[in-house]
Parts: sequence; C-alpha cells; structure tokens
Amino acid sequence: MSDVEIYTVTYDFNRWRYTSADENVYVEPVTFRAVPITRSNIELSTDETGASFTVSFPLDAEFLELFRVSPPSGLVTLLCEKFDVESGQTVEIVFKGRIVNVTWQEDHAEVTCESSSQAIRRMGLRRHYQYGCPHMLFGGECRVDREQFVTVGNATNLTNIGFDLLEAAGKDDGYYAGGYVEYMHSELQTTERIAVAESEGASGRITLFSFPIGLVAGAEVRLYAGCDRTLQTCAGKFNNAENYGGMPFIPTKDPFGGDPLY
Repeated sequence: MSDVEIYTVTYDFNRWRYTSADENVYVEPVTFRAVPITRSNIELSTDETGASFTVSFPLDAEFLELFRVSPPSGLVTLLCEKFDVESGQTVEIVFKGRIVNVTWQEDHAEVTCESSSQAIRRMGLRRHYQYGCPHMLFGGECRVDREQFVTVGNATNLTNIGFDLLEAAGKDDGYYAGGYVEYMHSELQTTERIAVAESEGASGRITLFSFPIGLVAGAEVRLYAGCDRTLQTCAGKFNNAENYGGMPFIPTKDPFGGDPLY
C-alpha cells in the first residue's frame, strides 16, 4: 500500500474521515477509517450544471445520518485526497466540493457532489422588479436585528413537523410564519435551522416545513419572527420600511393597453 485515497466529510465543526484502503490510515494526528468506498471519475463539462462526482459509501457511514430524513440546514463538504503512506504526504487533491444529494440503495448510499469551482460558475440570482421584498430576512440588505424579534423557550409536544412553545402563545396567528427556528442537534451538537410554515397564537403551536432532526422534547429553541414580504408588514411589524426591497407602487394598469384614460 503506497498511494491511497482518503475522504474527509465536514459539517459545522464535525469531521468524519474515511479511506478506501484495505486498512485504516493514520495521518497525524487523526485516523481515517477503512470502509468500502467506490467513486466515479471526475467529469469535466462546459455546462456548469452538468458535471458531478459520485461516491458510494456503506450505509453505516456516520455522516449519512444528516441526510436520513431530509438534508441538513447547513453546508456539508467532501474532500478527497490521494495520500502517500510511505512519505506521509498528500500527493494531490482529487476532489473538493459540497454534497448536494444522497440516494439510498439496498446496501450502500450514493453521494452526489459538486465541485467548488462548479458552484462558483453557476449563475446567481438576479433581482427583478417585483412587489414583494427579495431581501433575506434579517440579512445584510434587510438590516433588521433578529435578536429584537426572537422568542426563547423549551419545545414540547414534538411531532413530525412541529412542536409547542409556551412562550410563543399570545402572539398573532402567523406571527412566526416565514421565520425560522434555531436549535442545537442533540447528538452532533450542531446548530440547525428550519423554516416555519405556520404558527398559532392561542396555543403556541409551531408548524415547520420539514422534520426537526436532532430536536428532542425539552430542548431550548430560538424562534424568530416571520415576514410575508409586504410593505405593510415591513413597516408595521419591523418598523423597517426604509429598507424595504420591493416595488409596491408599480402600476397595475398597462399604459400600452389602449385605454385612452390611462
């Protein structure tokens, strides 16, 4: 055994290390666990959405738990390196990018990745004329301080897509819709975020868009107010009309419609 491939999967501050070699590989000061791994060749394509890199992992690979129900809220990256065991040096970086999908098979999981350069080449979002605000809630363009609109408490009555929060009771129905909940994963100790679909003011019931993986009853959650991206909500709820990003006064009547009384 001379040149072997080693794989590092990273999520938040968690790292999982594997190798396709026949035995564990020690790279000071960590060990890469030997597991049956196969991979595709790296595709080169002029189409920024066409290239991909697929790796087959056994079903007991620890990081796969992140994708067991739905993808995690944060970025999961994969680094594949060719390592020379005799010299103890990295020969080359085979692949570096992020995991975009996991497909479950009977005896293994197919992990599809895209390279960092591929992600950079992809065309980003363009801003259009629109009535609603396009800014990310609490982001740099929105400028609302999220800590002014957070409710902290302990989640109870967990179901597949929701929980109760006593501290959220008394707010208007839908107050948290369009916002998100933030909590600590009970096993990985990573910060997870899930968007809120609905909220009930009378009961404090919070309905999410996906299953809250790693959330356990009694755990502390931070619940942030939502926005429906209208000027009325921006001004009345957040007192932030001066940073509203939509165009609410676009005429609804077509000036080229042939009506002489425009």
